[in-house]
Amino acid sequence: MSEPTKPETLDRVLDAALARAADEPVRFDVTAGRNALAAALQARAAEPVAVERRPRRRVRWLAAAAAVAVLTGGSLVASTVDLTGVGSNSATAAEELIHAADLASRVVERPIAPGQYRYVRSRYEGITRAWGSDEAWTTDMVNEQWIPADRRDEWMLRFTINSVAWVPGHEGQGTPDSGPFKNGDEFRGKCGKYSYYAEGQPDRCTNATFHNPTPEFIAALPKDPKELLARLREEGHADDAGAFMQALDALRSGQYPAEVRANLFRALALLPGLVVTDNRANLDGKEGVALGKKYYDNFTEIIIDPDNGDFIGTREVIAEDQSGDQGTMKKGTVISSSAVTSALVGSLGARP
Repeated sequence: MSEPTKPETLDRVLDAALARAADEPVRFDVTAGRNALAAALQARAAEPVAVERRPRRRVRWLAAAAAVAVLTGGSLVASTVDLTGVGSNSATAAEELIHAADLASRVVERPIAPGQYRYVRSRYEGITRAWGSDEAWTTDMVNEQWIPADRRDEWMLRFTINSVAWVPGHEGQGTPDSGPFKNGDEFRGKCGKYSYYAEGQPDRCTNATFHNPTPEFIAALPKDPKELLARLREEGHADDAGAFMQALDALRSGQYPAEVRANLFRALALLPGLVVTDNRANLDGKEGVALGKKYYDNFTEIIIDPDNGDFIGTREVIAEDQSGDQGTMKKGTVISSSAVTSALVGSLGARP
């Protein structure tokens, strides 16, 4: 698969800018990387990214830094999946998705009212490693975002770093770096245009995508699953894996109503090669069914609660044993886990 020529998702932009983990190695150019990073931050506000902090080494994410996540303490260990990328249970995956869609379509949600905010709480844990080194560390962080009913009003974003620790067997000296965003960092900006945005970048009122959906963008999405899959493919560069990543970005944004999530599930049920990879995936104490697709050298999964059709998160798993220059991590290692919760609140900074 050739490298995309424009960003599919924040993960793919970071892939090119910072040699994203476990994908095809990318030569890092500092200036180009910074420019791509600025664009990526604009595309999905508030995601932790690896940046060059020490002249003697370069850093890349093994787990693409997601703004969405929940993970139990021992989850960055191993998956029991046959990670061949060729599955025989596509029909089962489709059945699980259609079941989830049926459940999600029954949900009655209260629409956001004037003066309210959509509160999106995300937690992420993933593995980072130093370029050209066997050093690797885990970062556990949370971000909270308040999105006003009128997106032109002021948004707020807040970071909490829970922990940063060396991966056993991959230790370095001192304390590993958590990245550019620090514990307690808070940003505000109308239309979600936070202060770290590069000059000239569009705000989030005008730049609508699957991972930054405006109400107009959501309303214009096709209702027919086949047409919606075609739209996902179009945004994913006419590629099935790219379409899957677009849907994943949409689900983990926390901004789609239940009926649209149901349509996304039905569209994914039509996607070739999507397989059930784990029937007992666990995120933050919640068990769900993981449905995955091989994406470059990793297996990327969405996780759905089979009891109520809720999207509860994502995982990224190493599909092949890594060579020494990639980090020497083994097939089946869960290198990132992600989930998101969303609710309506009455004021900026309030929690449900």
